[in-house]
Amino acid sequence: MKKIFLSVLAVLFCILAGAQSSKLDGALDPLKDASLLDVEINFDDGAYKYIPEEQFAKENSDWEQIKKETSERFMEGINAKLRLTKRAAVMTDKQDFTIQVDIVSVDEKGNTISNVRFLDEKGNAFAKIDNLYASGGRFGTFCNLMGDGMEETGEKIGRTVSYYFLKKKIKL
Repeated sequence: MKKIFLSVLAVLFCILAGAQSSKLDGALDPLKDASLLDVEINFDDGAYKYIPEEQFAKENSDWEQIKKETSERFMEGINAKLRLTKRAAVMTDKQDFTIQVDIVSVDEKGNTISNVRFLDEKGNAFAKIDNLYASGGRFGTFCNLMGDGMEETGEKIGRTVSYYFLKKKIKL
C-alpha cells in the first residue's frame, strides 16, 4: 500500500512539474540566417507587485527608469547566451525578425513571468514560449530584483535560441 501511494505521489509530482514548465512551441528555423534579432519588451499589460502597470506607474515616479534599467539587464542576459551561435539581440526595430516579450507579472521579489513570441518580418508569430518563469533576486531595491528576473528571462530566451541551433535539448 505504501509503495502504491508513493508511486501515485511521484506520478502526480511529475505531471504538476511538467504542467508548470515552459517550452518552445514552434520551430526557430526562420532565424537560421539571422545574425541580429530585434527585441521588443512590452511592460504595458503586466502586473507589478500585484498591481496593474498603469496604477504602478502612477505610484512610482521612477517607473520609466526601472523599465530602462531592467531592459538593459534583459539585453545583457540574452546576448550573453546568443554569443554561442554568433547572434546578437538589438532594440532597433530595423531587423527582419523580432523577439517580442510581453511581461505578465513581476512579484515583489522580482520573479518574472512573460510570454515570448518570435515574429517574422510581417509580424506573424512562428514560435512562442508561454509563461516563461524567471527568478528575481533575494534583496535590494525593486529595480534590482526585477533586473535579476529580467536578466534571467533574457538568458533563458538566448539559451533557447542557441540550443535550438546547436541541436541540444532545450531546457528552460
